Parts: sequence; C-alpha cells; structure tokens
Amino acid sequence: MDILDKYELKEWWNTALTPAQREQISRDYQPMGYPSGERYLYAKLVGKSYGDTGKCCLLDVLACVAKDDAKGIISDKTEQAVKEALSQPKRNYIDIHLALAGLIKYHYRLRNDQAHYEKAKEFCLLQISISSKLVKKFRHPEKPKELKRLHKLTGMTHPYYDEPQILPSHTGYKQLAIILEKEGDLDGALELSQKALEQGWSDDYEKRIAKLVTKIAKRK
Repeated sequence: MDILDKYELKEWWNTALTPAQREQISRDYQPMGYPSGERYLYAKLVGKSYGDTGKCCLLDVLACVAKDDAKGIISDKTEQAVKEALSQPKRNYIDIHLALAGLIKYHYRLRNDQAHYEKAKEFCLLQISISSKLVKKFRHPEKPKELKRLHKLTGMTHPYYDEPQILPSHTGYKQLAIILEKEGDLDGALELSQKALEQGWSDDYEKRIAKLVTKIAKRK
C-alpha cells in the first residue's frame, strides 16, 4: 500500500489526471528527507507516521507541485476533501487548516476571474471559522508517543513540545482583511484584524490596525 492507497486516492489519481500529469507530479514531489530520485507517492508504506497532516494537506501539496491544468484538477479535489473532512465527527483541524491556506492562495492568484475571487473569500471565512480550534494545537503541539516515552524515562524536555509556541501566520484573516480593505470595508477589515490579534496569530496586526484606524478617522 502506498500513500495514495492510504488516503483512497488511487482511482481518482489514475482517472482524473493524464499519464503525463501523473509523471510530472510524482517526479517533482519530493518530501524533505526522502531519497532523491525515488517516487514517494508510490513508495510502500512501512510503519510511517505522518504527524498532524493527512489527506487534505497531501492534496494541497500535490496541487502546489502540479503544473497547468493539473493544478486546478487537484485543487478541486482538495476542496472536496476539505468539505468531507469537515463533515466527519472526528476532524483533523490542522490538516484542514493547512489545506485551506493553499486553496485561498490558489484562488486569490486567479482573482481577476470573479468565480475565483469569491472562492478565495469563501475559503478565508471557512478557515477563520475554525481558527479558535487551532490556537491550542499550534501553541501546544502534541508530543509524539515515542518522544513521550523517552522523556518520561530520562526526565528530558523539548522546547518545541514542552513550551508554548508562537502562533504562525493565518492566511484567512490576513487575506480577507486585505480584500475587505480594498473593497472599502475598512470597519470589517479592522474587526477581522482585531480578532486575529486577540487570538494571537502572527502578521504585525498592530500596524494593520493602526493604519486602518487612521484611514477610518480620515474618512469620517
């Protein structure tokens, strides 16, 4: 069983993409630490751990690697996977969050097409709607079982797992605030930026808030 089998993507992979597209993606997709020249997508899984990411994130990365029409095909599949993941009682929010960031960037790059512009906003709102569920997960990453056992035996600690971490950038908050500001909704952009700052996401929200407050005051 390879990773495509693991996430039940093999049939889709073989029917939705052409042989040339599959060749390009499998050749260019080389995760860090994997031997150069080997096709990771087709490698047999032997007790491998994939951490906090899953099917949604895998598809998002494949979309980034893909070229031309294949990028859109895989992005559509990523969107489908995200919606399926959100419908499940047990959800991998980190996997969903990361895939949504990729979808936002993909559609916003094509924003001259109104359909893509609206999709970008839709996915910003969706990512924002689950943001509160990600704060604890990013601040306090779950320690791998093997490391837990080692630290219990040795009394050692790890700065990444045993100390609160700084939250990363949040694509949905940042991009939607930019969109609203460009559309003239300064109050909406300000409210979003304040909420992002309150939750603790990175991105110099203090400067953005100060700029928006000044623009609102000038408008009045």
